[in-house]
Amino acid sequence: MINLKIGDKVAIIAPCGQIGSADEIKPAIEYLQSLGLQPQLGKHTLDVYRYMAGDDKNRAADLNQAFADSEIKAVFCARAAAGGSRILPYIDYETVARNPKPFIGFCDNVALMLALHKKSNLISYNGFVMYNDFKDGPLDALIKNDLEKLLFGKATDFKSGTTVHGGTAKGKLLCCNLSVLLRLAGTPYFPDLRDKILLIEDIHERLHKIDLMLQQLKQQPTFEKLRGLIFGQFTDCQGDEEDGTLDDCFADFLKGLNLPVVKDFCFGHQKSRHVLPFGAEVLFDADNCRLEILSY
Repeated sequence: MINLKIGDKVAIIAPCGQIGSADEIKPAIEYLQSLGLQPQLGKHTLDVYRYMAGDDKNRAADLNQAFADSEIKAVFCARAAAGGSRILPYIDYETVARNPKPFIGFCDNVALMLALHKKSNLISYNGFVMYNDFKDGPLDALIKNDLEKLLFGKATDFKSGTTVHGGTAKGKLLCCNLSVLLRLAGTPYFPDLRDKILLIEDIHERLHKIDLMLQQLKQQPTFEKLRGLIFGQFTDCQGDEEDGTLDDCFADFLKGLNLPVVKDFCFGHQKSRHVLPFGAEVLFDADNCRLEILSY
């Protein structure tokens, strides 16, 4: 993976939700400039079509162009929101594979991260998105620290959460919004879960839906070959009394599984979160709630 240097050009694209005006991401652009980077907006970044940043083919064209351009050293997503999975058939995965570079986003952008990793073996950085992370003020210190270490090749490990099942495992890290992940079930873009460390999080979902999504996940091909599991933050996920608790959902899901598990990891839809290397080889130490990056 490319480590950025002062003066590098980076692309800003909007593969999911629309922003409509560059003013919406002005603080984030100024932040990237403060790192010595030269942000370049994609041709269709400010397009608007319904809830998305333009039509599917144009959003994919911006991504394809950013990866094809040898002067662009990283690709930042302006916003997440929704719409990412709609462009997956139009991505030039061969071009991405020939020109690997950091792809940085969060939430619905994970649909692209999943597809880019499966089809192009690309490592992405999941946990920073320009519009949302500057919307309510300065960038959170944890996001800032992790992002800059990843971008400039200094990231090592992350420690967070509470042990559910102890143990250690090596594997490639997939850090996903649960709803976005399962929207890809049955498509060519759903991941092979063999030898993976899977981190899942979600927001604004009823507890009975979380319960059913977890059971659907458990029924996916290759799930039984998973190496480790991490529950991130499930923000504002509530239910009726008969739904039980979030821990009840987790406990039912984990019945019969024998693998390292951590919960309450600091990753999800909250002001402060880790930024993680999606697709990187990691050592997962559940006894110490630690993820060590082995390569990215």
